[in-house]
Amino acid sequence: MADRNALLLRKLAQSVKALDASVRMLNQQIKVIKRNEKILARSIINLNRKVNALSSQKGEGVDESKLKELSDRIDKLQRAVDQLLEDVTYLKSQLKTTLTSEDVSELKYIVETINPLEFVTYDQVGELVEKKLRELGIIR
Repeated sequence: MADRNALLLRKLAQSVKALDASVRMLNQQIKVIKRNEKILARSIINLNRKVNALSSQKGEGVDESKLKELSDRIDKLQRAVDQLLEDVTYLKSQLKTTLTSEDVSELKYIVETINPLEFVTYDQVGELVEKKLRELGIIR
């Protein structure tokens, strides 16, 4: 029975480690997405400036195809930013449902403090009582 409890404790510890790793990975992904969003936002601002500059020069023989190309690139970048914002929102919602490092530390503390390997089950208590009663000759 102690082996089974030890196995359960090891599985719990592995699960806690896996959850901690998942939380750290999600945090890293959010950082990368935020960085990409900033880069895309800067690109959109620069492209908008170019479009505005080209629009103001429209009467001076500006190539309409360049203007259309820049406009398309801005639209594409805006869709990418929108997708990144959706991803960040989704990851934030996922982080709310996962354990934090503090939760993992608290679980580790509880498991180490309580030490579930020292506990017995109702079946084990019944077997011990029955064994003792047999030794005392009260039951057969």
